[in-house]
Amino acid sequence: MISAIVLSGGKARRMNGEKAFRVVNDKYLIEYTADLLNEMNIPFVIVFRNDGEKSDDTKNLEKDFFKKYRQTITWDLEGNKGPLMGILSGMRVLNAKWILVLPCDMPLISRDAINNLIKYIDIAEKEKKNCIIPMHENGYIEPLFSLYMRSSMEVLDRMLNKNSSNKNLSMRNFIEHLSPLYVDAKKIDETGRAFININTLEELKRINSKFQ
Repeated sequence: MISAIVLSGGKARRMNGEKAFRVVNDKYLIEYTADLLNEMNIPFVIVFRNDGEKSDDTKNLEKDFFKKYRQTITWDLEGNKGPLMGILSGMRVLNAKWILVLPCDMPLISRDAINNLIKYIDIAEKEKKNCIIPMHENGYIEPLFSLYMRSSMEVLDRMLNKNSSNKNLSMRNFIEHLSPLYVDAKKIDETGRAFININTLEELKRINSKFQ
């Protein structure tokens, strides 16, 4: 059995904040991922940003989200640590051996793409790999559309420890401390649509136009 972490802790400055609750085709961005995980019967935790900058409206949206989905929600254990902190915060409340990490901003995510990724678990375990990462032809990786063994939390604990000498908190650096199985991104989603994420208001406008 696997569980999932949906990361929603970024500050999204290029979208004037709170990316998860931007609307695409009359749905919040985050609902595309949440609805699909529900349909696939994959339990998940949402990791929201934990700081004092949130408006009351945002806090109410988070409460409404919990009421709708009845899945676990949590918050970054510490602010300004990027997605690594979000993954660690989520892993701490999950017990599954394998954990699917997804962002909140991929409205074209698909069941097939997730299933194609999950199919590699048997290979990863036979080859003693502890994460499964899609990689594009140009070498670009998709660390936030990947599978990680929960045991990788030990590496996260070390990297995020206040006394750690490792100040590089990039996802790539984290993966380099693991034993990754890289898979051809086209074998996960041949079209590449599932990997499209929304980072700016212009991209939000463009993705909305696709639904018209």
